[in-house]
Amino acid sequence: MITNISRQLTTGALAIAGSVAAFGFAGAAPVQAQAVCLPQSFNNFKTNPCRKGDKLFTHISSTGIGINDPANFLTITETVLPLGDLHTVTFTPATPLTSLAGPYVIDYTIEIVDDPDTPNVNELLTKMFEAFSAGYTTTGQTDSGVSLNKTVWSDAFGGSSLVGTSEAKSLDIGGIGSPGLTVPVDPNILKLYVRDTFFVSSVNGSLNSITNDFRQKSIPEPSAILGVLAVAGAGAFVRRKS
Repeated sequence: MITNISRQLTTGALAIAGSVAAFGFAGAAPVQAQAVCLPQSFNNFKTNPCRKGDKLFTHISSTGIGINDPANFLTITETVLPLGDLHTVTFTPATPLTSLAGPYVIDYTIEIVDDPDTPNVNELLTKMFEAFSAGYTTTGQTDSGVSLNKTVWSDAFGGSSLVGTSEAKSLDIGGIGSPGLTVPVDPNILKLYVRDTFFVSSVNGSLNSITNDFRQKSIPEPSAILGVLAVAGAGAFVRRKS
């Protein structure tokens, strides 16, 4: 009986180890040599993807009145938190948006890459998206008629693999204000396709900026998991012999 249990443990450990190794290296890609994201003109971001830590951000398309204004600004930050790092994307138009401006749409991708600044850690194997949310800022009593819809897919814009939607809307149009709800992300997704659609429908409203938050979690490297499994297998072998 002990022999059978030991054999099952060893077989199970090998199977798990194989799965871990397959996941760890199937999604691995070469380190992408990209500029580090700095506060910049949105026009610059449209032609130059950038990296912040282990996240690569790439503009795909954008529309809206004045979207090409050189004073439109983009900031991408990374905050280290106990529950997982937080990446925040903030788009600030040159002048606050009002109801006179039509809807804006910004499409971009965010993907996990191996951070060249941390040579002893492979983020492709140790970081995972955990959740995202959308938010906006207004000034004074101008939080009226503001709507931000952030929809995310894992395969393509408007694709078949919808991750979810976070919607931040003013209270007067049936929303909960800012930020919107936090949406979880399934494990093992390495790239997100993000679409922000935002506008102001009230003559009393004014939108200063929109924000996208991406929370991530850390996982052990496959080599560490394999080490634990090896110890567990050795323990089972010793118990069998005894």
